[in-house]
Amino acid sequence: MNRLLKTFSFCILLLLGGCATVVDAQAPPQPEFPIQPTLRPSPRAELLYQLMVAELAGKREQLDVALNNYRQVAATSADPRIAERATMLALLVKNDPAALELAQRWHALAPANDQARQALALALLRNRRVDEAAEYLETVRRLASVKDKQQGYATLASLLTQVDDKQAGLRVMRQFRDQNPRSAFAQYYYGLLAAASGEQEQALSSLNLALARNPKLTSAHQLRARLLLDQGDNQAALAELAKAVAALPRDRDLRMNYARLLINTDQLDKARRQFAILLNQNPKDNESVYALGLLAAETRQFDLAESYFLELIKRNTRLGDAYFELGRIEEQRGNDAKAREWYERIKSEDRYLNAQMRMGVVLAKTADAAAVAQHFDTLRGSNPQSTVNLYLAEAEALREANRHQESFDTLDQALQSHANDKDLLYARALAAERINRLDVLERDLLTILASDPKNGQALNALGYTLADRTERYQDALGYIQQALALLPDDAAVLDSMGWVQYRLGNHAKALDYLRKAYRLNADAEIAGHLSEVLWASGQRDEAKRIWRAALSKQPDSRELLELQQRFGW
Repeated sequence: MNRLLKTFSFCILLLLGGCATVVDAQAPPQPEFPIQPTLRPSPRAELLYQLMVAELAGKREQLDVALNNYRQVAATSADPRIAERATMLALLVKNDPAALELAQRWHALAPANDQARQALALALLRNRRVDEAAEYLETVRRLASVKDKQQGYATLASLLTQVDDKQAGLRVMRQFRDQNPRSAFAQYYYGLLAAASGEQEQALSSLNLALARNPKLTSAHQLRARLLLDQGDNQAALAELAKAVAALPRDRDLRMNYARLLINTDQLDKARRQFAILLNQNPKDNESVYALGLLAAETRQFDLAESYFLELIKRNTRLGDAYFELGRIEEQRGNDAKAREWYERIKSEDRYLNAQMRMGVVLAKTADAAAVAQHFDTLRGSNPQSTVNLYLAEAEALREANRHQESFDTLDQALQSHANDKDLLYARALAAERINRLDVLERDLLTILASDPKNGQALNALGYTLADRTERYQDALGYIQQALALLPDDAAVLDSMGWVQYRLGNHAKALDYLRKAYRLNADAEIAGHLSEVLWASGQRDEAKRIWRAALSKQPDSRELLELQQRFGW
């Protein structure tokens, strides 16, 4: 009722201008049942009715009905606010003819209104009346550039990105760039639109010109680095950001992006130096403290990592993150009781469930099956929307504790109430491999593939297991070839192809695939496979070097420790 009253009040103010009917107290009394002539609704009352219908239809998301009524009101009302509301709705629902008609009306009623001018330019573009739009766009750019030259081109780009025909929008932006070739902003925003249109080479070329005119244009450096990453050229992207950081050493966002890319390319020491610089530049930078803690933990410098997370607690910031990471550190130190203490402190919603899952891992290492089951049953009861994920987490907790049969049984139980859930089937397949139930593994993965024949992960898991645990190498090769066609740059799939080639006796091919997989992800299992094939191929120094590097990062890796036992490394 309050909403209706507000809507009615809005309509009254627009159309009646606050007029009121005055009752004359001295007028003679009227008959109880007066005879009156038939009343016709006044034009003003009709407009009020249509406006109310439009408002109510909009609130009920009946947008076509709302637009039809707004359109009728805007045609006769001199109030620019109604024309504005109608225009914005037409643009929203992409009724291009209506948007143009209404934008023209709005602009006629409010010719100095910049928003009306922008709406008219956009409506003209959407109706492919590009030449007419250019005049308005130039005025928009010029007015927006009075205080900030960049803002003029930013406004143009914002309007042009709303045009469905991306190539048409790009052509318009090209006209403005060519009219102002020495403007770094014109070059940058053309590059931005070219990137959005899939024209990466044009984008890079224009960004190069932008940076030649203004080497300190941060946004151009960042966009250029992103495009290079999209092309898979990590080294060029790193070089771009390194150059940008050198040119703009105090730019926090640039250095932060550079540090994150260093992490993604596994250059942790260099990343640590960048975060240290950020912290030196701004000792109150909590994000850098957190990042340094994560990096120290990643490289198993647990005392150093602990000091950073304790500092966050001292600053009373990111408490949930700090408690969680301190719990992970204590787990890796083997202090399960201390880990539980940290996890129990976490009350924040975003970290609570993850902390409780890690509590489950600690319980799986120290308590009986009933305690583990009760813990996860309680979590499922209070988080029914996460039931499947919590079954997966329980199975993973038991796997981490090497309780593989119980892990399998948990997934078996989950599938009784969530039959054919792909995630549960996939997890049970992996659990089945650990208890030598390859029949279950193959059955579950084939069930997934029956309904999803292009599931690359399932194809890869089945192919790898057949290559690793059986002599069905040709069957394995077929599955892995299908997975590789679907996921050509996936490190795990490349590793599987290298492994099956090794099993088939094709050592040279195996090394090609395994080296590529290792470059993408220096995971312990991939490093172990590469080391083994190098050893078998006579390249023993390189085999030991890669194995040692992997073991230093993952000293508890079962795969790496087994290699040590087999080859006496």
